[in-house]
Amino acid sequence: MSERVGTRPVVVLEALQVRERPAGVAAGILDLCRALATADRGFAFTVLASEPRMFAELTGVPQWTVLACPGARGGNLRKSLFTQFKIAGLCRDLGADLLHSLQFLVPLNCPCPAVATVHDLAWLDFPETIDRLRRTFYRLVVPRSLERAAAVITNSEATSADVRRHFPQLAGKITTAPHGTPSWALRCAREDTGPHPAPERPFFLFVGTLEPRKNLSRLLEAYGLFLDAAVAEGWAPATIPDLVLVGARGWNLSALNTDIAEFQRRGRLRVCGYVPAEKLWRLYRTARALTFPSLGEGFGLPLLEAMAAGLPVMTSRRGGMAEVAGAAARYVDPLDPADMARALRDLAADDDLCADLVNRGRDRLAVWDWARTADRTVEIYRRVLGGGVAK
Repeated sequence: MSERVGTRPVVVLEALQVRERPAGVAAGILDLCRALATADRGFAFTVLASEPRMFAELTGVPQWTVLACPGARGGNLRKSLFTQFKIAGLCRDLGADLLHSLQFLVPLNCPCPAVATVHDLAWLDFPETIDRLRRTFYRLVVPRSLERAAAVITNSEATSADVRRHFPQLAGKITTAPHGTPSWALRCAREDTGPHPAPERPFFLFVGTLEPRKNLSRLLEAYGLFLDAAVAEGWAPATIPDLVLVGARGWNLSALNTDIAEFQRRGRLRVCGYVPAEKLWRLYRTARALTFPSLGEGFGLPLLEAMAAGLPVMTSRRGGMAEVAGAAARYVDPLDPADMARALRDLAADDDLCADLVNRGRDRLAVWDWARTADRTVEIYRRVLGGGVAK
């Protein structure tokens, strides 16, 4: 740590992945920064942002600065290259004592100690769900990046186990600092205290990037099985939930687009793309259940968003999803569409099951608190810097 008289250690937060319309990991990074800024942590923070206006609420907060990095705008590859070739120089210019990469890429020539946050290792566990160029880049850079880091933070115990499994040499560096419940959902829950509004037709909801890892092809197959069974059992058409997909379009959707088109022809599927928070909250509040049978997630923020809205959850008993949901979900085998179809039927037909899941979900929200995440993160900073920081 640099020796300064009368000044604070400088922590640089690399938050380049927070862009317009943040969701998932990016939204979590914003919440972590907000939580860190709620108290004097004994550091001077500088946020490196490709979209600085996303951090506008930090303007004027003592000991916080947001530095625009327009050269990092663009796709993941551009951001990754900026990280490797530009951030080291910025850290020198800023007199950084510590760099916290809020995703797992640390500059290999970083001039100060670095902390890396790992949100998941999908590129290793599910390589077929990641495009080849990004997968190759990660294989070349991420292992060396994590070796370079003085500490590795994970968002769940499941992700910690994944890092130890793939990189056993890092075991002594790993600390879990679990995410909290998304602040936007808690805010909406406080403001929206009325009964659930009734939609014109019932529907199941999916929220997340439309990409292979989210297991949408099997979800659509399961939904087709559920539809056929409901018709065969004589359900009135108006009582059979539709399926609504919310999220930006991701990679490799050609096969999925064919399935989507078939259900759209049947009048049973809507694809909404990205929606703003206000509209997303209305969808959470009016849906029958959240369907989130991902192949793997480091955490699973949509589960907590749904629970905040009083929405039952169906998800996979895998990785961070089981850790987040606890006993507050209807679990499925994500590789078995028939099992998912049975869960859809249960959620569509069993009001008592849904009410029980809603009650359990509300109890889970208190477990996931961004204040705790921030406190644990600061403890890691102090440990890396040798403990010589005033509390």
